[in-house]
Amino acid sequence: MALTAASALAAAISSLVHDYDTVGTLSQLCDDCADVMGAAAAGIMLADGSGSLEMMAASSHRPTDIDLYEIQAGEGPCIDASLTGKVVVVSSAEEIITRWPQFGPRAVAAGFLAAVACPLRWHEEDIGAINVFFPQASGIGGDEQRVVQAFADVATIAIINADLPPTGGLVRITRRALAARTVIEQAKGVISAQTGFDMAASFDHLRALAHKHGQLLETLAQEIVDATATRLAL
Repeated sequence: MALTAASALAAAISSLVHDYDTVGTLSQLCDDCADVMGAAAAGIMLADGSGSLEMMAASSHRPTDIDLYEIQAGEGPCIDASLTGKVVVVSSAEEIITRWPQFGPRAVAAGFLAAVACPLRWHEEDIGAINVFFPQASGIGGDEQRVVQAFADVATIAIINADLPPTGGLVRITRRALAARTVIEQAKGVISAQTGFDMAASFDHLRALAHKHGQLLETLAQEIVDATATRLAL
């Protein structure tokens, strides 16, 4: 049965009433968003409190690479959406390259020929954005934009809700979420070194282990990192 926007968003919202890990939830949200939209990839970036964006979650390792290059280049759909608080749509390779001369050629070379980015907003403050990349030139209509914005809104709620009650403002909340991502990246590196998996497969393996043992993704990642540090210290 094909995944629909309604079923994906309902499942995501349902998960938020239970204990959940932010990175795992956002990664699944990216997976589902890409699936629903018929996209090649989706990724979420968050503001780190200094005016910059950092990678938070993605549907696979490939968009992570592209989103990181967007950050390095200082331009791209996610950055524009976060800065303006508005939906950004580009429908062709030519438009991508013209609008973002540094980021555009890299994205097109990776096979991304259209994109939509929607802001993550909380009480009129922008905390990041979601990128959705398409493998073919495509006009992205209003209904499709609203679906992506719905995924962005659920992602925002997941980030804020994970750190309730908010005692230090949005900067503390987003930094806490990004710190969780850092621990998971470290655990992926450990798994990759131990198994020979690439980073995408290492993340899938980490998610499978967390599910198998009934643990939050961040908790298991921290255990793996701590155990490795202990072994190296002996």
